[in-house]
Amino acid sequence: MRIAGIDWIVLVLFFLLFLAMALYINGRVRSVADYLVSGRKVRMWLGMGAGIAGEIGLITIVGTCEQGYMRGYAFIFLGTLYMVVMVPLFGVFGFGIERFRASKAISVPQYIEMRYSRGLRILTGFSNSLAGVVQMFVFPIVGARFIRVLIGAPESVTWAGCSIESAWIIMTILLLCVVIFTFLGGYITLIVTNFFQMILIVVAIYGVFFLLIEKIGLQQFWSSLEESKGLSGFYPFTGEAGSYGTVWFSWLMLMSILLQFSYGPYLQKYASMDKPKTVSRSYLLGQIFGNGRTFVILGLGVAALAAMGPDMPVDTAMTEAQWQKMVTPYYLSQMVPVGLMGLLLAALLFADISTTDQYILSWATSIVNDCICPFKKTAFSSKQHIRAVRVTIMGLCLLFFIYGLFYVPSTPLWEYLWLCATIICGTGIAILFGMYWKRASTVGAYAAIVTCLVLPLLDIVARQVYAVHEWTYPWTPETTGFFTFVLAIGLMLFLSLLSRQPSKYWDLGEEVKKMNRSG
Repeated sequence: MRIAGIDWIVLVLFFLLFLAMALYINGRVRSVADYLVSGRKVRMWLGMGAGIAGEIGLITIVGTCEQGYMRGYAFIFLGTLYMVVMVPLFGVFGFGIERFRASKAISVPQYIEMRYSRGLRILTGFSNSLAGVVQMFVFPIVGARFIRVLIGAPESVTWAGCSIESAWIIMTILLLCVVIFTFLGGYITLIVTNFFQMILIVVAIYGVFFLLIEKIGLQQFWSSLEESKGLSGFYPFTGEAGSYGTVWFSWLMLMSILLQFSYGPYLQKYASMDKPKTVSRSYLLGQIFGNGRTFVILGLGVAALAAMGPDMPVDTAMTEAQWQKMVTPYYLSQMVPVGLMGLLLAALLFADISTTDQYILSWATSIVNDCICPFKKTAFSSKQHIRAVRVTIMGLCLLFFIYGLFYVPSTPLWEYLWLCATIICGTGIAILFGMYWKRASTVGAYAAIVTCLVLPLLDIVARQVYAVHEWTYPWTPETTGFFTFVLAIGLMLFLSLLSRQPSKYWDLGEEVKKMNRSG
């Protein structure tokens, strides 16, 4: 393997440091609200730091490096357009996200019941949890394969006469870390440890990036990208094969807006803030810092492109999809020196912990609160509630491990993750219209949620079938995603206008003003 003893020492020391921090915080958990939403006491700087760390997942790093290798820096142009819309909308005006905090709901389905109906809450609980879990299926195995290549571990090891993939062992370690840190204090632990993990992650990633620029040379870095990708490596709307295009960007924008009202991990974070204004301020600063982070992580993939070239080596025992994901760690394994490699491994481990823990706790909470509790005749006690969430986390980790044994990549990682996110966005349509439009009806919300549930799921299943048979799939993920949104929004508007159901609308704008003035 390409990792020295000092690297293992650095990795273990950081792990013990954050474990000690989690153990200390665990003793301060007093209630279900502490465990699930940090007692609603998170202030701006802590929320911003944890929010940034929560979005620098190992899965994010793998997918971003893959995009850098495949498409260069074209996404930065999209990211700039994205910020022009998203930063004022959510970071300055707090569009919708401040209203969600003012509703005092802990979860998305809870708000859905308050605004629409109990039946829709149950459907939302099941559909959002299903989408979130399906999205997370790939987190452990993709991260494990990235780390295996980075440390130069063999593809398999022999134990008790059986050949076991090294990635499965690494996946087991990653999942055990998830269990440890989510069990120790829940969200209140994650929100604090994520703040400090963010510092480690940023230092390691930026350090590696600047080292690669120094070794490659800035001129070669840019010229190699231009020679390999041409204009499409910088500009996303060239219309050439491999460029992003307008449909892809439209899908990204609609999805990003709707996820602010529907994605469980986001809204659990918003619910933990002390007041609505903290939500928008933490979003504003998180987006500003996050865009620079994306530039650097994309740069790792671009550096691999400059050094390794755009074509997969003929003697590589991988598919093209696998090579695009693994070329960056393969390149880094040869370039990152001793000491910095240990810091990088620690950063990748805690990148996985910070995001996977936040997401799995959110979806486990949704499963318990919205898929189990509605059918119980008597409510859980505080201890029973926390225990139910922990048991659900254990079950999900087992499910992720089993899926990882059979996973075959069928599409670039971003497209897979965002196709799963499209399923959740039906809830975002229902919440967005429900917050701002009195005529938004339960029947319209049902139609939007079901549309976004069914079409992407059919697409995901079909892609796996096509991948197994090595067939060419007839259309892109962005085509499915964008037109799913168009149909769902159209049904929401049309059926709500036809409906004569009484509305449960209430003015959350006034609640926002009251809560921001208090304290």
